[in-house]
Amino acid sequence: MRRSERSTVSCSALFVRSGGGGRRGFWSASLVLSLLVAGCYAPTLSKPRGPVHLDALAEAASHQHHGRLREAADAYLRAAEAAERRVDRDEALYRRSRALARLGLHPEAIAICDRLGASETIARRTLRARLDAARYRLLLGDTERAERDLHALIIAEPESAAGRAALRMLARTHVDGVDDKRQALAWVRGLRSEVEQSSLGEVLMSIEAALLIELDQKSEAKVVLERQIVRYPYPTGSRWDDALWQLADLSLEERAPAAAVAYLKQMIAVHERSFILGSYTRPRFSKAALRIARIYRDVLRDPQAAIDAYAALRSEFPRSLVVDDALAEQAELHLARGERRHGCKLLRELLETHEVGSARRHAETRVAAECQ
Repeated sequence: MRRSERSTVSCSALFVRSGGGGRRGFWSASLVLSLLVAGCYAPTLSKPRGPVHLDALAEAASHQHHGRLREAADAYLRAAEAAERRVDRDEALYRRSRALARLGLHPEAIAICDRLGASETIARRTLRARLDAARYRLLLGDTERAERDLHALIIAEPESAAGRAALRMLARTHVDGVDDKRQALAWVRGLRSEVEQSSLGEVLMSIEAALLIELDQKSEAKVVLERQIVRYPYPTGSRWDDALWQLADLSLEERAPAAAVAYLKQMIAVHERSFILGSYTRPRFSKAALRIARIYRDVLRDPQAAIDAYAALRSEFPRSLVVDDALAEQAELHLARGERRHGCKLLRELLETHEVGSARRHAETRVAAECQ
């Protein structure tokens, strides 16, 4: 097997195991974008080499550990000068820039980052250096240059971690820091038109929908979310399940519970089918299944449909954290219909399989009252 073939096989196997990405809400604390595989190349981070270089690195690390940042910066410079390879030199210089920045010497840190970031060949620290240089310029008040560089980083490298971080930084100013949300909306739409073919386009569509909801333009928000789930489908769409959940929210607000159920069923349908490359069970899936059952129970007033939905949840997601809730709530429906034997069976199953939790405490009370 040739080397390129080995790389492809190992990378594909890794992608299957890892699940291909993650998801977190933009409005929580951070942007977590989809992990897209554009060519299958495994990282080749080799160890630094050269005795003088290694000694200087060790000295720098010791100084930094003890808070001697000036001495650490000087040692990193010696390590860079003694490096036998470009990758080792760049790493030492980058660490020196971080030490200088912590000392408040931002112009010196910027000079190093500009040097590292100027390379046309993207190396390990190239993009991070560009990002840090922009961040330090923001601290110095050079907002125009910093924002221009952040925008360029997003456009040039939208799938990179640095590009995602650049978007976070700009969003703090142009979305979170803007009182006029229509102005924020215009900025988001403008940037999305430039990166729509990348995974950042998905995040910007989520932000656009959130802004429309804040502006009470919920019908337009639904249109954006509908387009989002089509443009960025599962499993590559890292916010696909979030969009469906939000569409269910909007449908319930419109007093359209059947539509809400349809959106949630669309989410969990991908789990019921055989998995494809890069697919995995997301936390929203079992929660969506539980929400379907509750909509049937509380909004549509259809206890049999709710019972069937609870049973489907337990079958499809047997290790989910919401199984105990499903057991307790399905048992209550059976008891309410006079089906004491079935209800008590489910409560006892809950007690056998779950040692702690509010659902267990509820089951203990109900068993004592109904199942003796």
